[in-house]
Amino acid sequence: MKAYLLNRSGKPETLKIHEVPEPVPGEREVKVKVETIGINYAEILSRRGQYRWAPKRPYIPGMEAYGEVVEVGSGVKDVQVGAKVIVGNQYGAYAEFICVPDHLVFAANSEVTPEENAALVVNFMTAWVGLVKQARVSAGETVLVQAAAGGVGTAAIQLAKALGCKVYGTASRTSKLELIQQLGADQAINYASEDFYEIIKSREGGIDCVLEVVGGEVFKKSVSLLNPFGRLVVIGFASISFKKWNPLTWWKTWKDAPKANVMAMAQGSYGISASHIGYLTEKPAIAKGAYAEMIEFINQHQIKPHVGKVFPFEQMAEAHRFIESRESTGKVVVKLNNIN
Repeated sequence: MKAYLLNRSGKPETLKIHEVPEPVPGEREVKVKVETIGINYAEILSRRGQYRWAPKRPYIPGMEAYGEVVEVGSGVKDVQVGAKVIVGNQYGAYAEFICVPDHLVFAANSEVTPEENAALVVNFMTAWVGLVKQARVSAGETVLVQAAAGGVGTAAIQLAKALGCKVYGTASRTSKLELIQQLGADQAINYASEDFYEIIKSREGGIDCVLEVVGGEVFKKSVSLLNPFGRLVVIGFASISFKKWNPLTWWKTWKDAPKANVMAMAQGSYGISASHIGYLTEKPAIAKGAYAEMIEFINQHQIKPHVGKVFPFEQMAEAHRFIESRESTGKVVVKLNNIN
């Protein structure tokens, strides 16, 4: 089969199609013919050699895909051949076929398109876990979503509004503010040209919940906005560029990495937590349960992922380059048609 095999770190051009053996499902594994692939920023970091959760090279990147079950291994009981599914995994999705443990196979959402299905697991689960399972937001609270035009951000805005919250969303480019408001945010703020802290402080006094994905000064200002009993959930560190082979980056990475000051938390009666849904894949009951709750909520409120752009499979490097340009919004998806 054709797949992108990552042999070394590098620029987007490092991503090249290889001919590799088609996978065979083992015990409690499911084989899926991939139709659409959701591209995540973590995969860009993996390609650069900057992502701790990445497996040892060489490997096929890709954490989520949508497709059809074509074979199941021994011991699989709840997944049927022919079913349309979404899969989440540490790697393997940049390919024509993928085999994953059966607990990482989720029923596709029939209410949305194949492209939108490819945007559900990583982005929406990250936002759902952050908002609902960790921050436990409730109706009437104020929520600040940092980097709100991205994949997780566009998911978080829609979820928070459906939960009955007042939502502020930030982006670094004015061109993305309109989308943030279209998705339901009460106000969109360009944090590159405006001081989101001063704007929110003057209008709200403080904030009840922050989903933080940037780090550095954005994290520090976000913490300063928290009301008593407020919660900040760290779900990413987009501004941090750690390169283990470059000692010059070590100090800046340590300085900008989000940190919890317990004494300050006690004085302000607020909380800071962090989440990485990849590690939840090791807990099948938790992963399955959270996904089921999320899908029920999404369908109840008729929420659909925002797919910003779709690339053909042969243009994986272009898809990565587009995300790195910071021009992308929502989810970037790669679609497999007739691969030559």
